[in-house]
Amino acid sequence: MEPKLVLLVFTLISATATCEYIRPPPRKTLHFPWDSKSSSHPQQVHISLAGDKNMRVSWVSNEKSSLSMVEYGTSPGRYSNRSQGESTSYSYLFYSSGKIHHTVIGPLEDNTVYYYRCGGEGPEYKLKTPPAEFPVMFAVAGDLGQTGWTKTTLDHIDRCKYDVHLLPGDLSYADYVQHRWDTFAELVEPLASTRPWMVTQGNHEKESILFFKDGFQSYNSRWKMPFEESGSSSNLYYSFEVAGAHIIMLGSYTDYDEHSDQYNWLKVG
Repeated sequence: MEPKLVLLVFTLISATATCEYIRPPPRKTLHFPWDSKSSSHPQQVHISLAGDKNMRVSWVSNEKSSLSMVEYGTSPGRYSNRSQGESTSYSYLFYSSGKIHHTVIGPLEDNTVYYYRCGGEGPEYKLKTPPAEFPVMFAVAGDLGQTGWTKTTLDHIDRCKYDVHLLPGDLSYADYVQHRWDTFAELVEPLASTRPWMVTQGNHEKESILFFKDGFQSYNSRWKMPFEESGSSSNLYYSFEVAGAHIIMLGSYTDYDEHSDQYNWLKVG
């Protein structure tokens, strides 16, 4: 993992170590024995904040005719609202992605549970919006990858009553192997479909080879963050508000010197 521009504040507590730390051996890559879904059913569902009182629902479908539509409401199975979004796809060497959907829903009430369905069919999902004021709970975990340790970390996060997850880079550790983006999103779906996940890029997202010079085609296509809503010109840096707190997510893999768009955006924002 390379350094990323993430600003954190810690309270330091002095402690005396009584024994030497022994790093446990690495765990093997997880196997994914999931049942296959219908080609038209939503897969890899995750949500993110998208401006004031809005949420972006993202998912993948293998059926090219699937609609980028989300139905939602505050009661199970009763959808009083409907939003239409957009879709994209990409190819990377011999890999072609499914249809990637991004649909913004809202305005939503604060601290409220909503039930929603993607694409007009498939299972019902449930999300909870963040509170309007403090206290607000953030879960922070980066470098997730796809190992046994990943599953342990996700299980720990799942036991916490958090409102928003911050993932400061290095998501899937796909490292050019595109189907690992798919397995990662399926792995985190049980959590990422219920609370907003706000992510930034790391060195493992930069897949720049041959004709793919921009390096972030996979990341930008799959994990769309509220950069447009926050006045940014790049999905690699953005900001958002939670309970009156202004959170800034910076990108260390795009220009950040005093002549860059990111620098000027940060000054204005």
